[in-house]
Order: sequence, then C-alpha cells, then structure tokens
Amino acid sequence: MTEPPGPMRQVQIAHIATEYYVHGKTRIEIAEQTGLSRFKVGRLLDEAVESGIVRFEISSPSNVSLDLSVRLRERFGLDHAVVVAIPTDSEVTVQEALGATTADLLGEVLADDDILGLTSGRTLNAMARSLTSLRCHNVVQLAGVAGPIQQSGLEVMRRVSMLDGVRPWPIYASLLMSDAQAAEGVRRQPDIRQTFDQFSRVTVAVGAIGSWVPRNSLMYENRALNDADRRRILDRGVVAEIAATLVTDSGEVVHDLDSRSIAVSEKQLRAIPTRIGAAGGPTKVRAIRAVLTAKLLTGLVTDSETAQQLLAG
Repeated sequence: MTEPPGPMRQVQIAHIATEYYVHGKTRIEIAEQTGLSRFKVGRLLDEAVESGIVRFEISSPSNVSLDLSVRLRERFGLDHAVVVAIPTDSEVTVQEALGATTADLLGEVLADDDILGLTSGRTLNAMARSLTSLRCHNVVQLAGVAGPIQQSGLEVMRRVSMLDGVRPWPIYASLLMSDAQAAEGVRRQPDIRQTFDQFSRVTVAVGAIGSWVPRNSLMYENRALNDADRRRILDRGVVAEIAATLVTDSGEVVHDLDSRSIAVSEKQLRAIPTRIGAAGGPTKVRAIRAVLTAKLLTGLVTDSETAQQLLAG
C-alpha cells in the first residue's frame, strides 16, 4: 500500500486540487503559478484522488437515483433508464411521480420532427397532466380504450391535445373486440384507419405496462374478454402486456388476441426507434421484467424499489 503523503505534501496537493477543481484553472495556469511543470501538476492531481484528499460524489439535484438508473440501463441494455426515488410504495404516489418524470424525459428525448405514440394507463394520465408543452406536433394513440374513461388512452390524448401545436390521432374504439370479424370492421372505419396509418411513422413511443400475474391490467379487465379467454391466456403463461402485446416470463410474445385487438402490433411496436415503458410499484415488477426480457423496450422509467428488484432477479 502506498504511504500517505506527509503534511507539507498534503497542503501542496490540496492547494493545487483547489485551484483546479474549485477555481477552474488549467494545469498550465497552475504550473505557471507554482513554478511546477504541468506534468508534475498532473501527477499531484492524480495523487489527490488516490490519497483521498479529493473525493468525487455524483448526486442528483432531483429525486432521480443515478446509481440505480445507470445499473438498470447497463443490465438490460437500455438507451434510457430513469429510476425515481419514491419514499412510499403507494400505487397513486408511484404513478404520479413516474408520470411527472416521464413528462420531463420527453422534454429531453423529443425533437421537433418526432411523432409521439402513447398508450393508456394511470401512469400515462399522470404524465399527460404534467406536460406543459411538447416539442413535436403529431401524437398518435397506439391502443384503443381500456378501463374507465378517465384512465383510458382517449383521456391521455384529450389532455395532450390541449397543448399548443399538437395534432392528435385518436382511436375511438375499445382495445379489444368480441371476435376477429368485429375487430376487422372497426379497423376499416376511416378515422381509425387513418390513425393506424400513422403507426409506421411513430418515432418515440411511451407505454404503460399491465400485469396479469399479479393482476393489475386494464386490458385484463376489458369487457370483451370472458373468463374462458382469461383462463386460456393465463394458461399460456402470459404475465404482462404493453399496448395489446402479451408477454410471458421468458419474453415470449403470445398472439392469441392479435386478431381481436385495436392496437399497434408487436411488429409495428418493435419498429419504433425509441420505446419507453413507464411503470412501477410492487405489482408491476414481474410484468416489467417480462417486457424487458422480450426486448420490447429501449427505455424505462420506474421507481427505486422496483429497480432494485429487477436488478436482483
């Protein structure tokens, strides 16, 4: 182990480190000031770190957990990962915090020429309430109505469409139909067909993640599904969905409801360059892991407790 520097050397190191890190002077300026060579200054700055005289702390000015965010991004190969430190696992609190952070993230991710795609869900409604502006103009609803109207994709679209310059592309239809023939008839409707035509143009998508095991999914509750449908899909191992894409623990996509869905398809979803999931809380851990395993996301906004469980799994 290297001997610690003596008192006089510590003072010298501290002085040079203060000039460099606090006062922003260059190594050349410090060398001229002290009469040392710039290489000697560089060695003393290295020694400042090695000896512990200078210590670096990376911290967030907000409630973002930087360490967990970096680890989550590296673990799952994500382009964007933001973990929010939330002092409670209350479902409402988690949704509000994640929604607000997702709104902030869109401010960084979106460019003027992007086309934004959104699904439904309580977290996305919280996001929509937090948005005060959008850099892009076209916003596309990626999935039909699921759950109560105040939690649906239409409510998300209504809120977003109130922002200046936004051109919404809504879907005025349920997420699921009773059979494939009914779904095909809905897709042929001119307004809905126009929205579906926008799917291939979407460049950034934000989606909520629904959990089938344990149950926390607006899609699961859809009235077009009967008990036999639900049992059959659960028997296939489905634990999660995003938009209307069903996923198992192993990341396999189950296509049983594709023909009845009024939503972006798995293939269309994967073609979107930036795909961000916004979900968290104890009931969503397994579902989020399944969607990440399926490589359906390039980004995730979640809470610190959920992130720790994802990293531990």
